[in-house]
Amino acid sequence: MKNINGIGVPISTVPSHGNKPDLRKVGKDIYEVLTGTGSHGYKQLARRQTVKIEPERNYSPSEVAAILNISYDAALRAMLKMKGVVDLGTPTRRYNRGKKKLRISGKNLLTFLRSKTKD
Repeated sequence: MKNINGIGVPISTVPSHGNKPDLRKVGKDIYEVLTGTGSHGYKQLARRQTVKIEPERNYSPSEVAAILNISYDAALRAMLKMKGVVDLGTPTRRYNRGKKKLRISGKNLLTFLRSKTKD
């Protein structure tokens, strides 16, 4: 975002050399600023982090998403299919939905990655 007189304005709204701004880009920038989505959402931030795999450590879905370079939701679905995944969440009770808190050890994650690589 470009700062004009102390006001944060998306770059696409600043006309350059008298040209009219692209209204699609302006609308998208405004929507991202108001909602906090786009390239700044927690799912995209989880995907961009760098993670070193250590066999004795447990990994969360956001870290698995960063390792596999997939989205957070895709990491959850993939982890449900992996061997050695532990669900530390709460069980489903009457009138209350159970929560999932998945963790996988680095050893099992490395085994999964080796099984997916081509020889």
